[in-house]
Amino acid sequence: MSPSPPATEVATDLVSDILKSISIPPCPAVLTTLLQESRREDVDFPKIVRLISSDLGLAASTMKMANSPFFGLRQKVQSVQHAATILGLKNILNIITGISLRQAISPKGINMERFWERSSYHAIVSARLARRIPGISTEDAYTFGLFHDCGIPILMQRFPDYKDTLALANRSQQPMRELENERHNTDHTAVGAMLARNWQLPPLIVDAVRTHHDLAENAEGLPGELRDLSAISLVADYIICDFLNLAPEAERNANGADALDHLGLDADELDDLKHDIHQELSNIRAERG
Repeated sequence: MSPSPPATEVATDLVSDILKSISIPPCPAVLTTLLQESRREDVDFPKIVRLISSDLGLAASTMKMANSPFFGLRQKVQSVQHAATILGLKNILNIITGISLRQAISPKGINMERFWERSSYHAIVSARLARRIPGISTEDAYTFGLFHDCGIPILMQRFPDYKDTLALANRSQQPMRELENERHNTDHTAVGAMLARNWQLPPLIVDAVRTHHDLAENAEGLPGELRDLSAISLVADYIICDFLNLAPEAERNANGADALDHLGLDADELDDLKHDIHQELSNIRAERG
């Protein structure tokens, strides 16, 4: 099987077909402004703080996330200014992006709490695993973890039977994207990459969302950074499924060994890492109530 083309090419090739029937949520205005401001050579940090603070809900959510066990701050932050100063621009943007993603994609009549919980955990575990990979920043891994499956709720909005597709994929040896394309003529990685691109995320994240199943399907043609993030995703899924007492997905059972080998983890190291991460996730779950 040939490797998936980069997300930028996929978006061009499929956009006319996909967008006819699938609505990609636009990037929220406040996030668009924040991203544009963050890319300036002379970043106006006070302006970024003002933009976040002007939205009470966003400001409260930002401080709540900043005070979560994930960041491990010794003292609780009391303002957006304090959070931004302590955590830095990239972490603040990651928090805002995650909040915006959840607000933008909420299928009517479908309880998505479990999905967003897993996405949050995936971001956290991906960032933790990225510490082992030279050249992959924890911030990029966190953003990738948040967005890697963002096409799923969009497809759930469009296709009433997409939930059945997910159930089939979880127990089938058939590659998930192949199954999705048979049933819906598109897949969650193509749709997710389109959303990531439309939201002006870095090209690495866009392409990683598009190719994060390629380690399982065709690792040979996958560039190094994308292979790293694909391996991180597979191992993160395993750790999270174990934490939530869920059966590992078929893809993880089939390709987990390759992912562990790529990350340089043996069974003992995985067990130690899993123990530490489970404790971290337990603290986060307790904090959220």
